[in-house]
Amino acid sequence: MPVEKPVQVYQAPYVFFDLDDSLINKDASSLWIKWRVRFDRWAVIEAIQALASLYRAYKKGKVSHWRLSTYYRTRTKGMSIADYQDHIDHFFRERGHLYIYPQAASLLFAYRRQGSQLILITGQDEIMAKAYADALGLDYVIGNRFELDDGKIKGLTKPLCYGQGKVDMAQAFAKEQGFELSDAVFYSDSHADLPLLEAVKQPVVLNPNAQLADLALQRGWPRVDWRKS
Repeated sequence: MPVEKPVQVYQAPYVFFDLDDSLINKDASSLWIKWRVRFDRWAVIEAIQALASLYRAYKKGKVSHWRLSTYYRTRTKGMSIADYQDHIDHFFRERGHLYIYPQAASLLFAYRRQGSQLILITGQDEIMAKAYADALGLDYVIGNRFELDDGKIKGLTKPLCYGQGKVDMAQAFAKEQGFELSDAVFYSDSHADLPLLEAVKQPVVLNPNAQLADLALQRGWPRVDWRKS
Protein backbone atom coordinates (compact mmCIF):
# COMPACT_ATOMS: atom_id res chain seq x y z
CA MET A 1 0.00 0.00 0.00
CA PRO A 2 1.31 3.49 -0.81
CA VAL A 3 2.24 5.79 2.03
CA GLU A 4 -0.22 8.66 1.98
CA LYS A 5 1.06 12.20 2.24
CA PRO A 6 -0.21 14.41 5.06
CA VAL A 7 -2.81 17.01 4.25
CA GLN A 8 -1.12 20.06 2.80
CA VAL A 9 -2.40 23.50 1.90
CA TYR A 10 -0.91 24.74 -1.34
CA GLN A 11 -0.12 28.35 -2.17
CA ALA A 12 -2.55 29.21 -4.96
CA PRO A 13 -4.93 32.10 -5.65
CA TYR A 14 -7.72 29.76 -6.84
CA VAL A 15 -8.57 26.26 -5.64
CA PHE A 16 -11.13 24.00 -7.33
CA PHE A 17 -13.01 21.21 -5.55
CA ASP A 18 -15.15 18.40 -6.90
CA LEU A 19 -18.27 17.55 -4.87
CA ASP A 20 -19.45 13.94 -5.13
CA ASP A 21 -17.31 11.53 -3.11
CA SER A 22 -14.86 14.39 -2.59
CA LEU A 23 -16.27 17.01 -0.21
CA ILE A 24 -19.24 14.75 0.53
CA ASN A 25 -19.06 11.02 1.15
CA LYS A 26 -21.78 10.03 -1.33
CA ASP A 27 -23.03 10.96 -4.76
CA ALA A 28 -25.52 13.82 -4.32
CA SER A 29 -27.82 12.39 -7.00
CA SER A 30 -28.15 9.07 -5.18
CA LEU A 31 -28.92 10.95 -1.95
CA TRP A 32 -31.52 13.01 -3.79
CA ILE A 33 -33.22 9.90 -5.23
CA LYS A 34 -33.35 8.16 -1.83
CA TRP A 35 -34.89 11.28 -0.32
CA ARG A 36 -37.50 11.76 -3.06
CA VAL A 37 -38.59 8.15 -3.30
CA ARG A 38 -40.07 8.35 0.18
CA PHE A 39 -42.88 10.64 -0.94
CA ASP A 40 -42.86 10.76 -4.75
CA ARG A 41 -43.46 7.60 -6.76
CA TRP A 42 -42.01 9.27 -9.85
CA ALA A 43 -38.61 9.06 -8.16
CA VAL A 44 -38.73 5.28 -8.68
CA ILE A 45 -38.64 5.91 -12.44
CA GLU A 46 -35.76 8.32 -11.95
CA ALA A 47 -33.88 5.74 -9.88
CA ILE A 48 -34.36 3.01 -12.49
CA GLN A 49 -33.12 5.29 -15.25
CA ALA A 50 -30.11 6.38 -13.22
CA LEU A 51 -29.10 2.86 -12.21
CA ALA A 52 -29.73 1.29 -15.60
CA SER A 53 -27.90 3.85 -17.66
CA LEU A 54 -26.31 6.88 -16.06
CA TYR A 55 -24.21 5.37 -13.28
CA ARG A 56 -22.74 2.68 -15.51
CA ALA A 57 -21.84 5.28 -18.11
CA TYR A 58 -20.19 7.41 -15.42
CA LYS A 59 -18.08 4.48 -14.21
CA LYS A 60 -16.86 3.99 -17.78
CA GLY A 61 -16.20 7.70 -18.27
CA LYS A 62 -18.80 7.86 -21.04
CA VAL A 63 -21.47 10.27 -19.84
CA SER A 64 -22.93 12.00 -22.89
CA HIS A 65 -24.91 15.22 -23.02
CA TRP A 66 -27.95 13.32 -24.32
CA ARG A 67 -27.77 10.75 -21.52
CA LEU A 68 -27.41 13.24 -18.69
CA SER A 69 -29.92 15.68 -20.16
CA THR A 70 -32.46 12.86 -20.53
CA TYR A 71 -31.91 11.91 -16.90
CA TYR A 72 -32.49 15.51 -15.81
CA ARG A 73 -35.72 15.70 -17.78
CA THR A 74 -36.88 12.73 -15.74
CA ARG A 75 -35.50 14.15 -12.51
CA THR A 76 -37.23 17.53 -12.91
CA LYS A 77 -40.39 16.38 -14.71
CA GLY A 78 -42.68 19.41 -15.09
CA MET A 79 -40.67 21.61 -12.71
CA SER A 80 -39.75 25.25 -13.09
CA ILE A 81 -36.48 26.56 -11.66
CA ALA A 82 -38.40 27.82 -8.63
CA ASP A 83 -40.02 24.40 -8.14
CA TYR A 84 -36.68 22.63 -8.32
CA GLN A 85 -35.04 25.16 -6.00
CA ASP A 86 -37.75 24.50 -3.43
CA HIS A 87 -37.21 20.74 -3.70
CA ILE A 88 -33.43 21.15 -3.34
CA ASP A 89 -33.86 23.38 -0.28
CA HIS A 90 -35.99 20.72 1.40
CA PHE A 91 -33.62 17.92 0.37
CA PHE A 92 -30.58 19.73 1.70
CA ARG A 93 -32.14 20.56 5.05
CA GLU A 94 -33.45 17.04 5.59
CA ARG A 95 -30.71 14.88 4.11
CA GLY A 96 -28.07 16.50 1.92
CA HIS A 97 -26.09 18.31 4.62
CA LEU A 98 -25.57 15.10 6.61
CA TYR A 99 -22.99 13.73 4.18
CA ILE A 100 -20.42 16.53 4.16
CA TYR A 101 -17.05 15.23 5.30
CA PRO A 102 -16.22 16.87 8.64
CA GLN A 103 -12.60 17.24 7.50
CA ALA A 104 -13.73 19.47 4.62
CA ALA A 105 -14.40 22.41 6.92
CA SER A 106 -10.83 22.58 8.24
CA LEU A 107 -9.28 22.23 4.78
CA LEU A 108 -11.47 24.96 3.33
CA PHE A 109 -10.82 27.19 6.33
CA ALA A 110 -7.07 26.85 5.83
CA TYR A 111 -7.39 27.96 2.20
CA ARG A 112 -9.67 30.87 3.10
CA ARG A 113 -7.22 31.98 5.79
CA GLN A 114 -4.43 32.30 3.22
CA GLY A 115 -6.70 34.25 0.89
CA SER A 116 -7.42 31.65 -1.78
CA GLN A 117 -10.66 31.84 -3.74
CA LEU A 118 -12.57 28.55 -3.55
CA ILE A 119 -14.55 27.12 -6.45
CA LEU A 120 -16.90 24.15 -6.45
CA ILE A 121 -16.78 22.53 -9.90
CA THR A 122 -19.09 19.57 -10.28
CA GLY A 123 -21.22 17.48 -12.60
CA GLN A 124 -24.18 18.25 -10.37
CA ASP A 125 -26.53 20.99 -11.52
CA GLU A 126 -25.85 24.52 -10.33
CA ILE A 127 -28.78 24.61 -7.92
CA MET A 128 -27.76 21.42 -6.13
CA ALA A 129 -24.13 22.56 -6.17
CA LYS A 130 -24.95 25.97 -4.71
CA ALA A 131 -26.68 24.38 -1.73
CA TYR A 132 -23.42 22.66 -0.82
CA ALA A 133 -21.22 25.63 -1.75
CA ASP A 134 -23.24 27.95 0.50
CA ALA A 135 -23.04 25.50 3.40
CA LEU A 136 -19.28 25.09 2.97
CA GLY A 137 -18.56 28.75 2.33
CA LEU A 138 -17.13 28.38 -1.16
CA ASP A 139 -16.88 31.51 -3.26
CA TYR A 140 -18.01 30.28 -6.70
CA VAL A 141 -20.01 27.46 -8.26
CA ILE A 142 -19.46 25.86 -11.65
CA GLY A 143 -21.92 23.12 -12.53
CA ASN A 144 -24.34 21.91 -15.15
CA ARG A 145 -26.84 24.54 -16.25
CA PHE A 146 -30.49 24.07 -17.12
CA GLU A 147 -32.09 24.61 -20.50
CA LEU A 148 -35.63 25.96 -20.20
CA ASP A 149 -38.72 25.71 -22.38
CA ASP A 150 -41.60 28.02 -21.50
CA GLY A 151 -40.24 28.33 -17.98
CA LYS A 152 -39.91 24.56 -17.46
CA ILE A 153 -36.68 22.60 -17.20
CA LYS A 154 -36.17 20.52 -20.32
CA GLY A 155 -32.56 19.42 -19.97
CA LEU A 156 -29.03 20.75 -19.71
CA THR A 157 -27.08 23.23 -21.77
CA LYS A 158 -23.73 22.48 -23.39
CA PRO A 159 -20.97 21.98 -22.53
CA LEU A 160 -21.47 19.49 -19.74
CA CYS A 161 -19.43 20.06 -16.62
CA TYR A 162 -17.82 16.66 -17.11
CA GLY A 163 -14.54 15.45 -18.60
CA GLN A 164 -13.17 17.91 -21.14
CA GLY A 165 -16.29 20.02 -20.72
CA LYS A 166 -15.28 20.64 -17.12
CA VAL A 167 -11.93 21.92 -18.35
CA ASP A 168 -13.65 24.21 -20.87
CA MET A 169 -15.88 25.67 -18.15
CA ALA A 170 -12.95 26.07 -15.76
CA GLN A 171 -10.95 27.85 -18.47
CA ALA A 172 -13.84 30.20 -19.20
CA PHE A 173 -14.09 30.99 -15.49
CA ALA A 174 -10.33 31.54 -15.22
CA LYS A 175 -10.35 33.92 -18.18
CA GLU A 176 -13.21 35.88 -16.62
CA GLN A 177 -11.36 36.09 -13.29
CA GLY A 178 -7.97 36.87 -14.86
CA PHE A 179 -5.89 33.83 -13.92
CA GLU A 180 -4.49 30.70 -15.54
CA LEU A 181 -5.46 27.14 -14.70
CA SER A 182 -1.75 26.42 -14.52
CA ASP A 183 -1.73 28.52 -11.32
CA ALA A 184 -4.60 26.63 -9.64
CA VAL A 185 -5.15 23.59 -7.43
CA PHE A 186 -7.84 20.95 -8.01
CA TYR A 187 -9.13 18.27 -5.62
CA SER A 188 -11.07 15.34 -7.09
CA ASP A 189 -11.90 11.69 -6.46
CA SER A 190 -12.58 10.54 -10.01
CA HIS A 191 -10.63 9.47 -13.08
CA ALA A 192 -13.33 11.28 -15.10
CA ASP A 193 -11.69 14.50 -13.89
CA LEU A 194 -8.28 13.57 -15.30
CA PRO A 195 -8.37 16.34 -17.98
CA LEU A 196 -8.75 19.06 -15.34
CA LEU A 197 -6.31 17.41 -12.96
CA GLU A 198 -3.74 17.53 -15.75
CA ALA A 199 -4.52 21.18 -16.56
CA VAL A 200 -3.83 22.66 -13.12
CA LYS A 201 -0.58 23.42 -11.33
CA GLN A 202 -1.31 21.12 -8.41
CA PRO A 203 -3.63 18.11 -8.75
CA VAL A 204 -4.69 16.47 -5.49
CA VAL A 205 -6.63 13.21 -5.42
CA LEU A 206 -9.23 13.25 -2.66
CA ASN A 207 -10.92 9.99 -1.59
CA PRO A 208 -9.98 8.59 -5.02
CA ASN A 209 -11.62 5.75 -6.88
CA ALA A 210 -9.40 2.80 -7.80
CA GLN A 211 -8.42 4.06 -11.25
CA LEU A 212 -7.43 7.50 -10.00
CA ALA A 213 -5.60 6.09 -6.97
CA ASP A 214 -3.42 3.95 -9.25
CA LEU A 215 -2.76 6.86 -11.58
CA ALA A 216 -1.87 9.16 -8.70
CA LEU A 217 0.66 6.62 -7.46
CA GLN A 218 2.25 6.44 -10.91
CA ARG A 219 2.46 10.21 -11.28
CA GLY A 220 3.40 11.05 -7.72
CA TRP A 221 0.31 13.15 -7.14
CA PRO A 222 -0.57 13.82 -3.49
CA ARG A 223 -3.43 11.75 -2.11
CA VAL A 224 -5.82 12.54 0.74
CA ASP A 225 -8.27 9.90 1.92
CA TRP A 226 -10.81 10.91 4.55
CA ARG A 227 -12.58 7.54 4.30
CA LYS A 228 -9.88 6.06 6.51
CA SER A 229 -10.21 8.67 9.24
